[in-house]
Amino acid sequence: MGSYPPDILPQYLNQGFGLIWDGNSTESCAGVIGNYLKYNNPHKCSLYLASGIPVIVWKKAALADFINKHNAGILVESLEEIPEKIQNLSEKEYIQMKNNAEKISLKLKDGYFLKKAIRTAEKLLLNN
Repeated sequence: MGSYPPDILPQYLNQGFGLIWDGNSTESCAGVIGNYLKYNNPHKCSLYLASGIPVIVWKKAALADFINKHNAGILVESLEEIPEKIQNLSEKEYIQMKNNAEKISLKLKDGYFLKKAIRTAEKLLLNN
């Protein structure tokens, strides 16, 4: 699909799913980089969600609970699961995931999650 400057890239991310997957295996996010997904929230997930598209995420990734809670994508153990998961997804289910990703997009663009993290940190500091 080519490459685009960062300021216009989101306008080209408008359908389908964004894939959050790293490592040296299709079976799981293996290796040092893959294992890092257990602790890291990769920029590309924020990019996809800020663009309003749902994501496909490794079940053991740090972001898996967030994606599941907000129904903003699909969780998989391996890349081989993706075709079946997408095939079994109804249009209504995809539209709901896309709508949820768009709600998250608005929050990301407004700084909601950063503001919430700062408020939480301030409360913790004030209580100590």
